[in-house]
Formats: sequence, C-alpha cells, structure tokens
Amino acid sequence: MVSLTLQGITRKFGDVTAVDDVSLEIARGELFFLLGPSGCGKTTLLRLIAGFYAPDAGSILFDGQEVTRRPPHRRNTGMVFQNYALWPHMTVRENVAYGLVLRKVPPSEQNDRVAEALRMVRMERYGERSPNQLSGGQQQRVALARALVIRPDVVLLDEPLSNLDARLRLEMRDEIRRIHDETATTMIYVTHDQKEALSMADRVAVMDTGAVAQTGEPRSIYDRPANAFVADFIGETNFVAGRLTRLDMPLAVETPVGILHSTIEPAEDLSPGDEVVCSIRPEAIRVSRPDPTGGEEENVLSGVVRQTVYLGDHEQYSVQLDDGTLVKLVDHRPGQRLAGPGAPIRLSCDPSRVVVIGKPG
Repeated sequence: MVSLTLQGITRKFGDVTAVDDVSLEIARGELFFLLGPSGCGKTTLLRLIAGFYAPDAGSILFDGQEVTRRPPHRRNTGMVFQNYALWPHMTVRENVAYGLVLRKVPPSEQNDRVAEALRMVRMERYGERSPNQLSGGQQQRVALARALVIRPDVVLLDEPLSNLDARLRLEMRDEIRRIHDETATTMIYVTHDQKEALSMADRVAVMDTGAVAQTGEPRSIYDRPANAFVADFIGETNFVAGRLTRLDMPLAVETPVGILHSTIEPAEDLSPGDEVVCSIRPEAIRVSRPDPTGGEEENVLSGVVRQTVYLGDHEQYSVQLDDGTLVKLVDHRPGQRLAGPGAPIRLSCDPSRVVVIGKPG
C-alpha cells in the first residue's frame, strides 16, 4: 500500500475541463471516496490515477515518487470496473489469475495467490464456473479478487455497486469494507451514492464541476458542509435565506421568518450584512414546546403542514413557513402523528444544528 498525493491535477477534453486543479492527500491504507454527481470529473480523476489518461497539468505521486507519466502497467494499481469486465470464455479462476499470467508469475505461485484471493472474497467454491453462471454480486466479488491478487499498491473502484440491486449493494458494502480492513490496502472508490460514501469511507472528497468542493470525514461533511452545493448534495437539507447580522458567537441571521442563531463557525469568509442561507437538516427540526419559564426561545419557526409522507420507520412532513418557504422535517415516531395537512405547527432547531453558508450565486 502507498500514500497518494495529487498536486494541481487538470485534465481537459477539448473545451471542457473535466478535472480542474485538484489537489488531494490520501493516506496509506485509507478507504477514500470520490463522491459527486454524474459529470463532475470523479471517474476521470480515477483514470488519471490509474494512468489511463495523462493530466494536462499537475503531478501524481505514490509514496512521494512521481508517477505522472508512468504507464498503467508500471503503477501496480488494481482496477474494479462498474461492468465487472470479466472474460466470458474464462473460468473464475482463470479470470482472477489473468494479471499474474501477464506478470509471468510462476504457475505454482499463481495457484496459491488465486486461492488466497478467492478465499478473501468468499468465492473459493466457484473457481471452475464461468462468469455467466454467477450472480451480479458474485461477479463483482470475482472482479475484486482479480484486482487484489496482484497485490496492488492501490485498488481503484469505479462505481462497483451501481449495477446491483438494493439488497446486494448493502451486502457488498459490508464485504468491501471488510476486505479493506483485512488487507489494509489503499483504496479509492468512485460513487454518486451518498449513502455508500457516508457508511463506508474513512474520508470523502465531494466533487463539483471538476473541482473538489470539500474533503473530510463523512460525519464532518454531513454536519458541517462547506457550501450550499455540499449541503444540498449530501443528504437532504432545508435552506432558509437571510442576512448575517452578527459574526460573533452565536451567529445571528435575520430572515423573513425570524432571527436564526448558529454556534457553528462558517467555513467561508463572511461579513455582517452578507446575504446567506441557513442549512438545517430535516432531522434537526423538532416540534417545539413553549418555554414554561417564559424565557426567550431560539430558532423558533411557525408554519402550516402541507404534506405528510409515511415511510414505515419514519414520517416526512413538508411545512410551509410564514414567508412561503417550504421545509421538511422527519418524525421517527410515526405512530404518534404530529399534525395533519393544513394544521398550524411550531418548529425549532438547536443553534448547534444550523450551518450558515454564503448565498449561492
């Protein structure tokens, strides 16, 4: 396993800049995710790391050694593709051994390493089958074994679970995490699925239009998004627009529905008077109770329930605030309905759950 350093990586295709001045540090043994919507540049960046593309600018280093112009076969990376890319005329064992054959590994060692790789992905009983005799999840395990058998310094995974059904995706998430933990191999995983990234990653880089919008641990990215794109892309959020009136803690934002306070330090440089939005996750909003002591309550909003959606383990509420803004909240006790459509409702949110973000241009 190796550490990776990307310094100012840029790649263009004609007039389109697919990757725009990306710099990242990925630690040895890290399960690192590149997360973003389709067309944001994450797969292009993965292929640049693999050596399938050359950057127009910037450097790629493995353990501090320059590999920017090194061809793919000299980078010792294992690739797991979205469509498995298994040879249909070969058995499972032959598919897994293919990289060892190209590297001219002696047959006796090939047998041992293939057996080890198949055991690792729990496919040792399927070695003589052909790929078309396997389920999608089993084929993906074989593709992972083929990447691991060469003992790569880095494993690169390009949306490996997108072709699987929901149940298999959950199963393979656990399997990939288990294999990563057992091998301690550096892995870089591309996905557009926020739940995959949040549930599996050591760290995540959220990409937007070729650039990295934010890098960090899943919890910090979810709880403290750096900008409106990250807040909106990672899970669900509510945006309440306003004007920043105080930069000292707690921050104060004047909105059409009242003053909102926040105890979270902004990720951006903001000044009093700036137009901002307050990002509030649906699960952070609660039905408020009047303060029996008569004290002043913080972050109280009022509105009318417009829609409820029952989802079994929870219920979603769409509430129209007094200024017309629609917000969502989540009730995790759906057996005790809060209010029906048309009912007035009073909401509140702790200042530690309100993130103040510069208003998107």
